[in-house]
Amino acid sequence: MSQYIHHVPGRIRVRSKAFQCHGERAQQAQIRLLAMDGVRDVKINPRASSILVQYDPECLSRVELFAALEELGCMAPARRDQGHFSSPGETFGKALVGAAVQKVLEHSARSLVGAFV
Repeated sequence: MSQYIHHVPGRIRVRSKAFQCHGERAQQAQIRLLAMDGVRDVKINPRASSILVQYDPECLSRVELFAALEELGCMAPARRDQGHFSSPGETFGKALVGAAVQKVLEHSARSLVGAFV
């Protein structure tokens, strides 16, 4: 299951092929997240299979927010290999590689279009 997470303290964006926040479920997820202490804003984009949450890191930890997103079906559960969660470094590494590949593909697409023009 493919999942992209971009997180900086106070802001998290999750894009996932397993994204389940559509229609009424998206509205309920948004209401529940906004009801959490520390959550400032929630934007759900079903077409892009993504959710953006802005929060106060002084009031809400990343772990608590991830758990809520998992419970609501807005992101897949953390991988549990041999009894442990995937490390933040592993998640960051995957996100970094994904971002690098995306930039290379964007550059290649621009070069290809430029060649035809």
